[in-house]
Amino acid sequence: MAQLITAIDMTSDEEVDPDLATTWFEDLADTLGELPPADRLRLAGLFKATAEQETRSDVRASMRKLPENFGLEDEDDS
Repeated sequence: MAQLITAIDMTSDEEVDPDLATTWFEDLADTLGELPPADRLRLAGLFKATAEQETRSDVRASMRKLPENFGLEDEDDS
């Protein structure tokens, strides 16, 4: 999932309509937001682990932002 999200995010506006990508990401964020807090934190950890295995620095940097971008580590969950 991290690789797919990052690939879409890093694709040019000519290849993927930015409005469409935004809609996809908003829908995904809503779905992920419905997960229990423990599951969101686990997914955030999986995204981070995937990022650390990525050899391309630009992709790794983008993947590292996924937990924050999708609200997986919100402190309001406690």
